[in-house]
Amino acid sequence: MTAAATVPILLYHSVCDNPPPRLQRWTTSPARFREHLQFLADEGYQTLTVSDYVARLRSGASPLDSVAVVTFDDGYADFADGALPALVDTATACTLYLSTAYMGATSSWLGDGGAHPMLTWDAAADVAAAGVEIGAHAHHHLPLDELPARDARNEIIRSKCEIEQHLGRTIESFAYPHGYHGPTVKAIVRHAGFTNACGVKNALSGAGDDEFGLARVMLEGDVSATQLRALLAGLQRAPERERLDTTLWRVYRRTRARVRRESRRTTTVTAP
Repeated sequence: MTAAATVPILLYHSVCDNPPPRLQRWTTSPARFREHLQFLADEGYQTLTVSDYVARLRSGASPLDSVAVVTFDDGYADFADGALPALVDTATACTLYLSTAYMGATSSWLGDGGAHPMLTWDAAADVAAAGVEIGAHAHHHLPLDELPARDARNEIIRSKCEIEQHLGRTIESFAYPHGYHGPTVKAIVRHAGFTNACGVKNALSGAGDDEFGLARVMLEGDVSATQLRALLAGLQRAPERERLDTTLWRVYRRTRARVRRESRRTTTVTAP
C-alpha cells in the first residue's frame, strides 16, 4: 500500500428511470449506473463491501490501491431490478442500508413529491442472498444527532434487531441518515454491536479514516461516467478531524431541534 492510496466509497440512492420529483436529484438511471460500474471495471478497481473494506483497513497488510466501495442508502424497491442486475453482471460488491420503518411501504419521510416504493423484507432477503451486504440506516431515517440520546439509541438498535430478525444474519455496518452524526451517536452505534459506520463528507477514504464515520461521495443522478472520473480525480482525502463548520452546523441543528421539541411540549401543556 502506498501512503497516498485513497478509496472512493460511492453513495447512491435510487436507480430507475421515473423517480418522484423530490428524489430525482439523487436518482441514477439503470443505463447510467451500468456505465459507472463499467468505469470502475475499466479503471481496474477491486470493489469491496463496507465491512470487507474496514477489515482490510484494520489489517494494514492488504493494499488499498485501486479499491472502491459501492453503497446504497434507504432501501428503495428499484434496487432489486434497477441496480442488482448490473451489480451481478459486473461482479461488483455492494452494501445496501435499510431504513426499517418503511420496508414494504414508501419513503414517506420525503413528504409530498417524494414517496417512492421501498423493498419488502422478502425482496431484501433475495438481495442478501445475491451477495449484497445489508446494513442498517436507522428506523425512521431521522437526523440522529438532533435526537435525545435515548431516542437515537432506540432508532439505531431497533433497525439492527429488525434486520437481523427478518434476514437471519448478523448486521455489522451502519449508515447515518443524512450523514449526520457526532461523538454520542457514534458511541451508540459502536455499543450496539456494529463494527463500522458510514457518514458522507464528499471526500475520499483511506488508511486512517474513521471506521465509525467513513467518508463517502454522494452522487447526483446526472453524473456521467466521464464526470465521475473527473469528480474522483478532484476530490481530497477526508480530514482526520471533524471540520469546525461541521461541528458548528451540528450545534445549530441540535439547538433548533431542542427548541422545537420544547415548543411542542409547551403547546401541548397549555392547550385548552
